[in-house]
Amino acid sequence: MNYLRLATAVLFAVTAQCSYADSIPTFHITEALMFMGPNDGSGDNVGFTFTGPGVRITGTGGMGCFDWCSGLISDTSIANTSQIYVSSFDTAILGGKTYEVGIFDLFDGSGGLNALTSGIAGSDTGSFQFNLTLPTDGSWGLHFAQTVDQNGNPAFYFTHGSFRATAPLPTPEPATVGLMLTGIVGIAGVVKRKAKFRH
Repeated sequence: MNYLRLATAVLFAVTAQCSYADSIPTFHITEALMFMGPNDGSGDNVGFTFTGPGVRITGTGGMGCFDWCSGLISDTSIANTSQIYVSSFDTAILGGKTYEVGIFDLFDGSGGLNALTSGIAGSDTGSFQFNLTLPTDGSWGLHFAQTVDQNGNPAFYFTHGSFRATAPLPTPEPATVGLMLTGIVGIAGVVKRKAKFRH
């Protein structure tokens, strides 16, 4: 019985240490989708949806692309994506619970995603700080239609852009897995030994 208590205490200590190290929860985005339309001057021309286990974040934002996404251009090669600024969050579900969220530095300078960012989530019961990992393997696909300008010269206008990035869930660190397996094997051994002494 003393061995079982000892093994349980060791496992509890290890778990408590791990939970203390991860006191700020981290949520993992496994798929990021964005859609961009022409900028009509309102600034809100980007919609985004980020999903992962227990996570769904949607919102709108804007990209400063007036030189190529708000009128006719003569050459599509001038289209370069830039920083997206969030206007509002429509949905913010973290760990299966709905929050009002303020997230910082989601987007990098070229309209892609930062690998890691932090935020603060608020609800009726209070607020908490969290981390968010995001996939960084995506890129924008920009689409244009051909037309002519007022002088009859060939021209193009931006119709839409899309972005998709995905990432697998991170695997646990070997040290964490090792500690958990050691604890489980230790408890199993104690239980087996206790059963042996009963017979």
